[in-house]
Amino acid sequence: MNRLHTVFWDLDGTMADTEMMGHRKAFNQSFSEFHLDWTWDKNTYSRLLSIPGGKNRIKYFAKEKNVNLDNITINLLHQQKQKFYQEILHSGSISLRRGVMRLVLELYARNTNQWIVTTSSKSAVKALLKKFFPRGMSPFGGYTTFDDVLDLKPHPEAYFRAIKNSLAEPSNSLAIEDSLIGYQAASASKLKSLITLSPWLKKIPEGINETQLVVDSLGDQDNASVALQGNILDSIITYKSLQSLIN
Repeated sequence: MNRLHTVFWDLDGTMADTEMMGHRKAFNQSFSEFHLDWTWDKNTYSRLLSIPGGKNRIKYFAKEKNVNLDNITINLLHQQKQKFYQEILHSGSISLRRGVMRLVLELYARNTNQWIVTTSSKSAVKALLKKFFPRGMSPFGGYTTFDDVLDLKPHPEAYFRAIKNSLAEPSNSLAIEDSLIGYQAASASKLKSLITLSPWLKKIPEGINETQLVVDSLGDQDNASVALQGNILDSIITYKSLQSLIN
């Protein structure tokens, strides 16, 4: 039986609800700052999440609106958005998703290697880690971000890089994701996955294998993890639960 060696965590939507409560609001603040009459509501932003990378979302939406934005403006918009995002994060309005801290600490106690694999920027990752994991506590061996790759999820480049840098093997590793593009990226790199479905998604996206375990959250002592698809081993997701998924 394979021993679980490495867990690769997606960040936005998986570890914390940073998408709707953080990034979306920061984008809207940035649009206002640049006098753009754009407001991304939850439905709009949910649709745009199929476009990986914040700059790509701005470019895509501008094209939809027949607005010509050059790359310099897009970069400035995104830089300002990053500043607003960090302000939102440090305001305390964003929290980790249910069961994330519990599972991170359990894996850390078991000396399981943990790595973050995200399409967010390096600055966004650093901001979240600083907020939730104080200095002196380093449960993560490293991270692979938007700044480290040419091709974003669903392309597997970020996972290939993370697997290499973490000295992991796909056969004894697992990805925790929340979306179709994350699932596709992990699968393309030969990793098995656990899907903790994004809170704003009303149904399991088409394209996720029907045998794939999908849960509503990782669960905690007061709230069991509900299997939306597949069979769950325990009432909450634990090291033992993850171990069972790679064998």
